[in-house]
Amino acid sequence: MIETSRGLNDSYIEQNRGPKINEALDGDVMFLHDLRKITNLSAMRKGYNTIIHCQGGRILVEIGGNQQVKIRPGQMLLIPAGKLVQPLMISTDVNASVLLISDKTLKSALGNQLSIWNKAMYMKEIYVVEEAGWVEAMESYARTIFKTGPLPVLFREILSSFLRMMLLMICEELMQHDDMTSLNDASTTHDKEVFNEFLQLLSQQNQKRQRVSYYADKMNISPKYLSSICKKVSGKNPMRWITENAMQDCYSLLKDTDLSVKEISNRLGFPNPSFFGQYFREQAGVTPMEYRIEHKRI
Repeated sequence: MIETSRGLNDSYIEQNRGPKINEALDGDVMFLHDLRKITNLSAMRKGYNTIIHCQGGRILVEIGGNQQVKIRPGQMLLIPAGKLVQPLMISTDVNASVLLISDKTLKSALGNQLSIWNKAMYMKEIYVVEEAGWVEAMESYARTIFKTGPLPVLFREILSSFLRMMLLMICEELMQHDDMTSLNDASTTHDKEVFNEFLQLLSQQNQKRQRVSYYADKMNISPKYLSSICKKVSGKNPMRWITENAMQDCYSLLKDTDLSVKEISNRLGFPNPSFFGQYFREQAGVTPMEYRIEHKRI
């Protein structure tokens, strides 16, 4: 589904085009033309990878509860599915659009290049790329296709091609980053596929703090095999990945919501607040309340 109050884009999709496009896309893709109309940016993360294209103004967000990221005109902010995002500042003159892509569509569009996205997002935490004008060129071509008349017969195929082209261009930009050396040469294509599946499964869980066997069972492999793959591809064992992702949710909920410690404990799947407090202190070195007092948004 591509969804905005006036269809795909105010400048090239007429107001009555929106419902037809929504019906054609089944919720896999959503396009939001005006970032300023989004009242709760953090609510968009669930199940979708988010791409924010800044054309004017400034945006400052916090990703994963512990990393502040700023974008300016000509840049794209990339937020992978499962990462909590909290807007800290959006300037009054901001001009930015938002594209949300389901994990299923992202995987289908990128194919064998999914490892580039996952390495940048989850291992290197590279969330900003320069778009260097190619996005405007693609939008110009899209205007020609969608401006008037009925939706093209091959609309879904055309959109898929657009998405694949854009995502591959983003991956190309990510590969130019200093931190993006090639994935471990010892990793086979199969290793990377297994690791990618683990990351996507982890990102989709509301209650991430599970045993390694929980994820291995869902992937129909043994915990030992999953551990060896994660270590080979990323240098970290799966329990480390699980803990880091669970803690990011803890940080964000403590800072950015008014939920009680008990409510957070329940939401994240801990057996009781006492166990949650012990777990949090082991990882963060302070209690949940001490962390909230120090970091709570005013």
